[in-house]
Amino acid sequence: MSDLTRDSSADPERTEERVLDPGNLDAERHAVELQFRQLLSNGDEEAMRDLALELSPGDLAEVLRPLSVEDTAGILRLLPADPLAEVLGEIDNRSQSALFTLLNHDEIADIIEEMPSDEAADVLGDLDQEMAAEVMAAMEETERSEVAELLQYPPESAGGLMAKEFASCLIEQTAGEAVAMLRTLDEDDLEQIHFVYVLDSGGILKGRLPLFRLLVSDPVTPIAEVMESDPLYVNVDLDQEEVVGFFMTHDLISLPVVLGDMVMVGRITADDVMDVMEEEATEDISLLAGVSKEEFGEQSSFRVARSRLPWLLGALLGQLGAVMVMRHFEQSIESMVALAFYIPMIMAMAGNIGIQTSSVVVRGLATGEVDYYHLGRHLLRELRTALLTGFGVAVCIYLMSWAISLNTDLSLVLAVAMLLVVLFAAMAGAGIPMALHRFGIDPAVATGPFITTANDIVSMAIYLGLATLMLSLGRGV
Repeated sequence: MSDLTRDSSADPERTEERVLDPGNLDAERHAVELQFRQLLSNGDEEAMRDLALELSPGDLAEVLRPLSVEDTAGILRLLPADPLAEVLGEIDNRSQSALFTLLNHDEIADIIEEMPSDEAADVLGDLDQEMAAEVMAAMEETERSEVAELLQYPPESAGGLMAKEFASCLIEQTAGEAVAMLRTLDEDDLEQIHFVYVLDSGGILKGRLPLFRLLVSDPVTPIAEVMESDPLYVNVDLDQEEVVGFFMTHDLISLPVVLGDMVMVGRITADDVMDVMEEEATEDISLLAGVSKEEFGEQSSFRVARSRLPWLLGALLGQLGAVMVMRHFEQSIESMVALAFYIPMIMAMAGNIGIQTSSVVVRGLATGEVDYYHLGRHLLRELRTALLTGFGVAVCIYLMSWAISLNTDLSLVLAVAMLLVVLFAAMAGAGIPMALHRFGIDPAVATGPFITTANDIVSMAIYLGLATLMLSLGRGV
């Protein structure tokens, strides 16, 4: 397919596309949602179909998001295969599954055949194996073979991310022959042409030719003279996060994917990378917050509660460690009840410092600003920062405590404990995510309940341990 904006007049199933005001997008989408709700209550399927066909796939997906899964599936079922294929790439998996229960295998196959190969592979990969096999059996041979090839690659690799559709020409051809080849392409076969990739007779990647350069070249000019040699590429087994980093580093809009012997097998485009960035950000945010990423977009309170409960129970068990530490220092607390007044302050400060530091480090690891090979430099920066902030907080808590209790020894214990707690929390918040990243574990798992609980336990041990030491020395804290 050429890189042309879809023209609704070329598709008899589509009406003229309705453009929603970007400056008032939420209000306009809500207004359309209310229209759908009214039509659903009236059971007017023809009007629902016409309204759905007016909207772009992205707008339609957003408008339908607040509706129930059953209502969403019911509306989508009314659409023809071509526009429905575009919307399927935007809606959530639950709505997809509900829709597929309303269709037979041949109808699902017709829809998937209209999708780009990478999106088709994603949809089939989400189906159970038996249903996916039956749908693939109903597909045309060409589309089936492309999707089957993509399903062989891990979903979070460059091979699982790529699409099979790309424009290519032979290195022996001329610019005029390459343009003639482009004119033979069906508009529905390829999207977002930015480059024509230059291959030899064995399919080995030799270069790339920007579309604008091809169009302004003399038709008799050999491709080899106008192409860009040694183009950037990635191997099929590269992790998708590394692909995203590569795209961002080189400001790419399209990237060829090759096998080990440089045979080009597909390409990745910027919109694919944006999807991965959203997916990875959602996963990291969920880990940071201690929730399941499946709950994003979930409307069922029961399912959301079920996904959060394991994290909360895990954090509860972790807090038992802090309880055990306090129990161990029970005599010290009984000797000086004022010690207990400041426990919430110590624990809260440790948690805040840990979350601040780990969030910055996790974000830096995700963007490439922080890496394991400069671990010492990053830890040293965090140590200096912790010393400055810790000293400032320690002075403040010393003055506040002395003003309240006029007890110099208690104020001194609080100040020293706060300084040590800030230092530990900062080092844990920076060091643990880096260590996990070094061993191939998502560093986001180190934050949220994990680091907060660890900091609570250690901060209590530091605070009450210092107080006990002062008591044993006869300072009368």
